[in-house]
Amino acid sequence: MLGARLAPLEHVMLLAALVGGCAGSRSLVDGTRRDGPAHEGIAWGDRGPRDGRGGDASEDRRGAEDRRVVDQTRDRGACTPSCAGKVCGDNGCGGSCGACQAWEVCSAGKCACDQPLPAGWPAFALSSRNPLLVATAATTLQGQDNVYAPEIQPLSGGWVMWYGGQGSDGHDRIYVATSTGGGEWRKWPSDAAPQPALDRGSSNHVNDPSVVQVGGTWYMYYTDAAVSEDDKIWLAQSTQLSGFAKVQQVLGPGAAGSWESLKVGRPAVLHEGGQFKMWYDGQNGQARHVGYATSSDGKTFVRHPQNPIFLNAGAIDVKHAGGVYVMLRESGQGTYWATSKDGVHCWVDRGQLFGKSGQPYDAYGQVTPFLQLEAGAVRAVWFGGASIATWNKNRIAAAYPAGAALPAGGGCTGCVPAGWSCSAACQNASQPAAGACAAPGSTNPGACCACSASGCEACIVGAADCHAACVNAGGAGGWCASPGSTNPSACCGCW
Repeated sequence: MLGARLAPLEHVMLLAALVGGCAGSRSLVDGTRRDGPAHEGIAWGDRGPRDGRGGDASEDRRGAEDRRVVDQTRDRGACTPSCAGKVCGDNGCGGSCGACQAWEVCSAGKCACDQPLPAGWPAFALSSRNPLLVATAATTLQGQDNVYAPEIQPLSGGWVMWYGGQGSDGHDRIYVATSTGGGEWRKWPSDAAPQPALDRGSSNHVNDPSVVQVGGTWYMYYTDAAVSEDDKIWLAQSTQLSGFAKVQQVLGPGAAGSWESLKVGRPAVLHEGGQFKMWYDGQNGQARHVGYATSSDGKTFVRHPQNPIFLNAGAIDVKHAGGVYVMLRESGQGTYWATSKDGVHCWVDRGQLFGKSGQPYDAYGQVTPFLQLEAGAVRAVWFGGASIATWNKNRIAAAYPAGAALPAGGGCTGCVPAGWSCSAACQNASQPAAGACAAPGSTNPGACCACSASGCEACIVGAADCHAACVNAGGAGGWCASPGSTNPSACCGCW
């Protein structure tokens, strides 16, 4: 009965396949013999006893045997990963040796700071019309002839600038001015008698404003010194461009012995993704560095654990421009800058952005710089030009992208009463109310301003021009929005 002792056909085939697989000449894949010419296309499980579920009782065992054969074949050509001396990048087998942080790139197996430049970042040229705003030195409130720390935000129809000014009483306060084009600025409530948008109260000084608008409220972060220069960072709020009221201190000096144990100030604040982000400078009496803090409500700020994030710098401004964060800082030689991909890590010092003009207005440096953006694009860099070595007689000036047209207005600060615009000078001389600088750089009052009608004279009642009419109506300033109109309600555009 020799035939009764023969193994079933599939057992013979499995044995032959296993022997052949070990010899490196045959393989089994998915239960189907694919390389033997005598039995191609025959699938395991087509014959033989079935289990109680209707399946082949030997199917699982055979599948396991098949997988072992495949694994043996793969092992003979296996890749050995290699990450010796590497913390990132390819391991040689299509895998990874690790990932870098979001602000880093992998270079030769090491994580290094990503150092992108802002997209579209321009070269800069100082305005030939500088300075663009000076103190109204004939008044007590700005009598120290010292204005600086400009903070500029867009408005419908123009721009608003908050700035610091020192009085002849020695105290600093924060003021506001408006402009339609960004060249000629009108102070609130008037050029001849500016008043604080935020007064000092009982403090020695308030200065260095950084302002963001959230909802219908302006959040002004600023340096507040109760006595002497005991600087801390405070918050004031207003729903208008003026009339700010102090709310509370939001950041004080750090712990004893820390890098910021003496004082903190000069904040730069952005509101992004529902979060308030603050960069500021801190001092311990020996050095000045830059720290970073965040808040969800704009009042309670938490310092970053890796502070300070940038060394030996202060009076900074930070903006998100061209896909990266840009930090400007003051110096006696000009304005300097740095960049970071995320605004916290891997700050790259880019050196000097531009130097001094060679003119008296910034002979001793450029202080408290500010980066002005328009729809995300760079419009200008503003700063306080230090005209004396002690940095307490400053004038506000600007640098624009090289080759860009200068905004209309400005350039006549040397031939009008100190701190006045050409419009104020024209009205003071009983000339038509709209003034424009006709001879930028001139020091001759007789050839300085061109005076003309604004076009809104027929609809203004009880005011010299729309700026004054809007102030009388409770605004911070305004412009003739409908030249030729006789309708007072549709005449002036007010801020």
